[in-house]
Amino acid sequence: MKCENCGKRDATVHLTEIRNKQKMEMHLCDQCSQEKGITHKQHFDISELLQTLNSAEDARKKQKVPAAKCPNCGLSLARFRSSGRFGCAHDYAAFREHIAQMIEGIHDSLQHVGKIPPRAGEQVLRARKRKDLHGQMKAAIEQEDYEEAAKLRDKLMEFGEDEAC
Repeated sequence: MKCENCGKRDATVHLTEIRNKQKMEMHLCDQCSQEKGITHKQHFDISELLQTLNSAEDARKKQKVPAAKCPNCGLSLARFRSSGRFGCAHDYAAFREHIAQMIEGIHDSLQHVGKIPPRAGEQVLRARKRKDLHGQMKAAIEQEDYEEAAKLRDKLMEFGEDEAC
């Protein structure tokens, strides 16, 4: 493909621009692109890219992993992270804080919001409603809206809670 500007040399710089939903392409030789003030990097150094990727991977690996261990089976947190498997049922308690951070990082929440099993559905919905009412009541108290807080307390009492506060 020849340069669209001079028509003499091979086009080595290919520009694509979109203006008003119209695609415009320009194919220029090096000399014409420099005359028009279009700068570009002539060579792509793959070894430079690989070095950057390797240094980023090395930095990630050097991050400190706490030396937590399960008192029952001796599984370390580092080994759990590498294998993704627990050694015993006590690991859940031993690594509780770290597991919560991992789950929150993956799912952006620690609260399950998926489907509710039919056999436990009503209990779960009631628990959620109670928790929601507690939160609303606490907010009403903080805003000193005691009438609203009393109404919410009464709704909680309907759920069979002896102490709403």
